[in-house]
Amino acid sequence: MAFGLDIGINNLLGRFSIEKILSGDLSLFTWLFSIMIMIAIYSIIIYHFYRYIARRDCFKPSERKHGKAVGILKYMFVFPVIAMLFFIGFSLILIFLTNTIDISQILYTAFVLVLAIRITAYYTEDLSKDVAKMLPFAILGIFLVDSSYFSIESVGDRINLLPDFINLIIQFLLLIIFTEWILRAILSIRNYIFPKKEGDSC
Repeated sequence: MAFGLDIGINNLLGRFSIEKILSGDLSLFTWLFSIMIMIAIYSIIIYHFYRYIARRDCFKPSERKHGKAVGILKYMFVFPVIAMLFFIGFSLILIFLTNTIDISQILYTAFVLVLAIRITAYYTEDLSKDVAKMLPFAILGIFLVDSSYFSIESVGDRINLLPDFINLIIQFLLLIIFTEWILRAILSIRNYIFPKKEGDSC
């Protein structure tokens, strides 16, 4: 038994060669390394994206004079731009994820998803984060399992159809913005009726 084990070890050592390892085709490792870098970059971008959209307060409260007025102006004029980026971001994610669904259905789904994320953010940010990161990381999972699922040509064709739905997109954006304003108003009323205690984060 020990003799057989010695022979096996000797055969293994005989196959081992630093020269063979270094002289092999390294193109596979180069490809794997590039995939690893792309996954890392994508994950970092998605991490910051979903954490930002899942925050209840998109802007940090200002302690300066007229800070509340500045905050209101930010939600009136800056938040619409942020809402547009959220909506476009999730629409593109859905375009990558689906090959058969209509563009209009994709826009409906993106609208509902963004609204759900924003509404749950006012309940608890942890839940909002869970909702926000589902689709982006689903794309990563599909890519790792079957990269042939994605067709750049098909995605490009569907993105080119988006201008045909500009009126629907604007309607959805306005609804997202108005919903956010209503949520901010409700939060302000709640904080006025039930003032925050020292150390409260809500």
